[in-house]
Amino acid sequence: MDDMEQGYSRLLKKKQKKAIHLSKQIAFVQYTLVIVITFSILLSLVWLGWQYEGTSVTVASSSGHQVITPHQPTAEPNYLKAFPMVDGTAVASSTLKGALPACRIVINLPSRTLDFYSENQLVKTYPVAIGKPATPTPIGSFTIQYKEINPCWYPPKSKKVVPSGPDNPLGYRWMEFAPLYGIHGTNEPWAIGGWVSNGCVRMAEPDVEELYEAVPYGTGVYIQYDLVRIEKNSVGQVSIGVYPDIYGLKKQPLTVPEIEHKLLEAGIPKFADPSVLRGILDQHNGKQNPLFQVHNFRVNGLLLSEPIISSEGQSFVPIWPVANYFHSDVVWDEQQQLVYSQQQVVPGVVRGQILYVTQQAVQSLFGGMWLWKEADNCWELSAYAIGKGGFFHILRIFAF
Repeated sequence: MDDMEQGYSRLLKKKQKKAIHLSKQIAFVQYTLVIVITFSILLSLVWLGWQYEGTSVTVASSSGHQVITPHQPTAEPNYLKAFPMVDGTAVASSTLKGALPACRIVINLPSRTLDFYSENQLVKTYPVAIGKPATPTPIGSFTIQYKEINPCWYPPKSKKVVPSGPDNPLGYRWMEFAPLYGIHGTNEPWAIGGWVSNGCVRMAEPDVEELYEAVPYGTGVYIQYDLVRIEKNSVGQVSIGVYPDIYGLKKQPLTVPEIEHKLLEAGIPKFADPSVLRGILDQHNGKQNPLFQVHNFRVNGLLLSEPIISSEGQSFVPIWPVANYFHSDVVWDEQQQLVYSQQQVVPGVVRGQILYVTQQAVQSLFGGMWLWKEADNCWELSAYAIGKGGFFHILRIFAF
């Protein structure tokens, strides 16, 4: 190899070494950036988690200070979406678990009601008659297997056939959900709302004809036995009904804690006073009793996780999400039933581990003005405030 070739070879090797060195530097920078970015993200997540989980409200009592941990935000903070709703009505039942088909019929025997859902929206609730205790309506999951207009009736233990007409107890529509069991009309409309049949579900003739047109084959029919019925309409009015144990299936008397548990299962804030629930339970009047109204709650356009509750002419605001938003301290004196914040003192009340104050009290603490948005059933607080040092602080004092 001559001198020129040797020189060229040495030059090529130098370039290769420089390229390798440069690629190592680039790889090192990229690796460092990845580590820094990942570590920054982790720190941010930890900080956000601490920021939320560390939120609490100090509760002062005669035995010391107690910490109330704020209620966790729901997966869907819009409380009006806690139930499927259409035409201003929504129904909750703790009996049905898991995913349900979008088109379905839900029948609750104690309340003698039939709820029809389409596209996961409650279309209408119908009153029905059900089986008498000697011949109860079956409980469980079924499907509409057969439909017939102007059905004939074959009386039990008889060879006689009753054609369609005014003497036919099946009315003019039949929707079979199990062998010998169906949802049908009746020639005795006065019996609707009672427990009178041989196990079928009777409807008023206009109602069953309306439902017949809307229900396709294969529609799920879910028949449940729940003594407590919870409803919430489009304006957030929550009502509860306690119904008689028609078939004697409830082995132990219904209790207030059971009702409270059903309300929580239905996504209803625990706001009702136990004495009110006790009164409804004692009356056992078999009708829906209004409890309170639930309103969505926004601060400067931000939807908060806890709703505003309206009861007995007052609107009660969950104070900790407001304090969280405005980076402010909140201290609760349980003995005096007072809330301390921003060098202000206002009355408060704790319901279901949530601290509430009135709308007027919120204005005293943070200023601003309240806006009512009827279309969204929402109260919005429009205000600006800065807490201690511009950071969010909720004082945590532990009793020793």
